Amino acid sequence: MPQDGPMRIAILSDIHANSDALAAVLADIARHDVAATVHLGDVVGYNTRPRETLALLREHRIPGVRGNHDLMAIGRLPADQCGPVGRKAIGWTRKVLTEADCDYLASLPDELRLEGGILCTHSALGDPCVRLHARGQFEEETKVLLHFDGDLRVCCTGHTHLQQVVEVAAGGVVRRPAVPELVLDPAAFCFLNPGSVGQPRDGDERAAYAVFDSETYHVWFHRVAYDVRRITRENARRGIRIGPRAAQGQSLMSRLFSSVP
Repeated sequence: MPQDGPMRIAILSDIHANSDALAAVLADIARHDVAATVHLGDVVGYNTRPRETLALLREHRIPGVRGNHDLMAIGRLPADQCGPVGRKAIGWTRKVLTEADCDYLASLPDELRLEGGILCTHSALGDPCVRLHARGQFEEETKVLLHFDGDLRVCCTGHTHLQQVVEVAAGGVVRRPAVPELVLDPAAFCFLNPGSVGQPRDGDERAAYAVFDSETYHVWFHRVAYDVRRITRENARRGIRIGPRAAQGQSLMSRLFSSVP
């Protein structure tokens, strides 16, 4: 990907084998002035189109990092960290991935550095299973990241399936809502979570992603509609049932997964 100066970057995460959602997001990205696209891992898991999803990423030559579900799918992490549906989906996924698919997942790095002091990880540096949520966690992670590379200013991270910005500065930790457009504080260390392409957990079924301008520090949070019920039906036909109907305020794709990795 180009790294010769400031640019607008589309950031995707937690696609979770939902190729319909990924295709809709890629079509939406094409409408915007974006120089490059990256993904933050958890390409597979939960949904039942892992091979189609991997094919799209390879076709579009989208670089990225590996998440905990990617490692579980190739046997490098135990699947017992998931709930029962997640474990069943990992077992199903392992049966359908080809050697080339597994090689691709195994080749993904733990982190990806971009120009402008940007680091891409799935979650905490070196541990894709950690759920960054509490203010103290962000403060500690900032120290770890700056020890890793003192030039870092922004960490793009996924895993929680929630769009958000967290800024860590001398005055404390500020969690900013995912409004459609905002500007990061250039004096702070910033965490940017684009949300989930394939399984949002914020009550909005639409696929989520973000665009970041590394020169102006503008962030745009995007949502893209697609046929959620189609992938849900396909999952059920393949024995992966999302679970009971979502409670009001939950998205269809979040039925059982609001509190699991």
